[in-house]
Amino acid sequence: MTAGTSTSTSTKTKTRTRTRTALLTLLFACTDPPRPFSLPKDVEDLRARLLVSIPEGRDIEGARAWMRDHGFQCDPPMPSAADAHASVCRVAGKSWTVVLLDRNGRLADVQARK
Repeated sequence: MTAGTSTSTSTKTKTRTRTRTALLTLLFACTDPPRPFSLPKDVEDLRARLLVSIPEGRDIEGARAWMRDHGFQCDPPMPSAADAHASVCRVAGKSWTVVLLDRNGRLADVQARK
């Protein structure tokens, strides 16, 4: 191996590293920041919006705290003989009800209805 080949390989490696770094920087610079939560016009769209902010699998206390922080009034979890529990939350200023279903302390599902 000659000195010219070693320098050429080193230059290619540096170029690849710079290219990767530039592409990653561009990727992260172009992503949209998360949007703040806002209530949809229809209750049918509420479940999807909530699941973006409080995804399934999140700890239920964290989900309930997020709901309270965003203007929902949540009742304490209802007792249940099964391993699933429900927390009923009401939307301020609307006749909508949101039910957070949890299993083993984790959010399992969200239901929204009038």
